[in-house]
Amino acid sequence: MGRKKIAGAAKPLAGLDIPTIIGLTRQHNGFAKLSSSQRRLLIAAILASVVPCDGKILDVELQHFLGHLKTRYQFSSNDQELALAFLEKDFKPEDLIQVARQLPELLSVEDRSVLVGLMWDIAFCDQELHPAETELIFKIADNAGVVRKRALEEQARAARANGLGPNFRAA
Repeated sequence: MGRKKIAGAAKPLAGLDIPTIIGLTRQHNGFAKLSSSQRRLLIAAILASVVPCDGKILDVELQHFLGHLKTRYQFSSNDQELALAFLEKDFKPEDLIQVARQLPELLSVEDRSVLVGLMWDIAFCDQELHPAETELIFKIADNAGVVRKRALEEQARAARANGLGPNFRAA
């Protein structure tokens, strides 16, 4: 299934496309060979994977996605345009798992937990939690070395932050 065209999405520059970056991560010490821009784009790809996971891309999801890139990861407008192109991609689950397994080389456990929390925030921002979103986030968290208890804490925090109240129960 192809993704819809996203307004403002830029064509990735050479070396800054996900297939190239993932190919590098599969090489021996591949993560160490990535530039800082490539590493940041991997994080954007992880966050981007949640947006279309429920089969639709809503403006509120785009706003949360871009907002997190800007505030948490200091993405410039140009970087955000590159990241928007990821929303048009059909990521292979094994590619996302490959990236998630490499995250401990890039991020501390606290930063990985925050990333999982941002994924939950994107999933909840439309006031719905689709089973595909839950499955994807837990799969990425598990492979990134974020313990399930912490992933559930981040889920509950994001649910409350999106107005779903203290009585929200994890899926």
